[in-house]
Amino acid sequence: MTSSVKKIAIVGQGVMGLTSAQRLLRQGFAVDIFSKEEFQETTSMAAGAFWWPHKAYPEERISKWAKISFDEYTRTKTDASSGVHFERHYRFCIDLDDCAYARHLVDDCEEIEGSKYGFPCHEAYLMNLPVIDVPKLMPYLRDQINSLGARVYIKEIESPAELFPNYDLVVNCTGVWAHHFVKDPEVFPIRGQVVRVSRPDGLKASTRLFQKNDRYILILPRTDDVVLGGTAQEGNWDRKPSDKDTEFILKQCIDLVPELADSRILGTTVGLRPGRPEVRLELELSGPNQPIIHNYGHGGSGYTVAWGCADEVTELAVRYFSN
Repeated sequence: MTSSVKKIAIVGQGVMGLTSAQRLLRQGFAVDIFSKEEFQETTSMAAGAFWWPHKAYPEERISKWAKISFDEYTRTKTDASSGVHFERHYRFCIDLDDCAYARHLVDDCEEIEGSKYGFPCHEAYLMNLPVIDVPKLMPYLRDQINSLGARVYIKEIESPAELFPNYDLVVNCTGVWAHHFVKDPEVFPIRGQVVRVSRPDGLKASTRLFQKNDRYILILPRTDDVVLGGTAQEGNWDRKPSDKDTEFILKQCIDLVPELADSRILGTTVGLRPGRPEVRLELELSGPNQPIIHNYGHGGSGYTVAWGCADEVTELAVRYFSN
C-alpha cells in the first residue's frame, strides 16, 4: 500500500457490509458506508440467524468462509454484548441436504436416528452451533465500526460509477439489490418471513426440519424471544408480512414443539435473501481506476459466511493497492 490512506466506499449496511467495514478499517483504510435504507430495515435485521449454510454455492468457497466465521463466533461468544451464543441444534433432513458437508466444520456433531424423535428422514444430527441474536449483534458491529471512524450515509446510490473519483475503491454489499445496482440478472430474491414469539421456559435447543422447495421449518430460541420460520419463496419481491404465511408458520412450529402454543406473538418480519447460482466475491475493474469488489449472492447464509467473506474482501483490497 502507498503511504496515503485509501478511501473505500461500501454500499450496503447489512451483515456483509458491516463485517467488511470492520476488517477494512482494522487494516487501516478509511471507510464510508452508503445505504438506501435505514439500519432497522435491512434484510440482515430481519434474519433468524444461526450458523449453517443455506442456498449458497459453490461448496468449496462456502466451506472456507463458513469455517472462518464459525471460529470468529467461537471467539465472539465470550463477549456477552455481542449476542452470539452456542446452543444445541437438532437438524432433521426429511430430504437430502446439499449443505450437509457443514457438519464436518463444527466441533461437536453427532449423527442421531431421526425416527426416535418422530421424524423418519434421510439423516439427522445433534450439534452445538452458533446462534446469532441479530438485534444485539448488528448494533454491536455498528458500534465497532463507528468507533473505528466509519461514516454512514442514508443515500441511494444508483451505480458504483457515482462513487468515483471520490473513492479509491467500492465494495458492493447490496445483497439482492445487486440485481438493480450492477444489473446482475442472476440475482433473485428468496423471500423469508419469520414470526417472533416469547420464549417458553425450558426451551433449550433449536430445531430445523429440512425439506426442499418452500417447506422451511425452524424453531430458533434467542436471548429474549424465539424465531419461528418460515418461508423460502424464490422470485418473490414482496416485503410485506403475509397473514397466511404467519398462520402457516405458527401451525407447523406448534405442531413440532407444542410448548410454543402459549407463547405471545411479538412481531413478524420479512427479508429478501439474495439468491444466486454462485456467490459473487471478486474484484472487477469497471473502468480506469474504478475497482469494485463484489460481495453478494449469499442466499440464506449471510451470517454463516460473513467473516470469511470480509477477510477475502480485505485481502483483495490490500492486493489491489499493493500492485
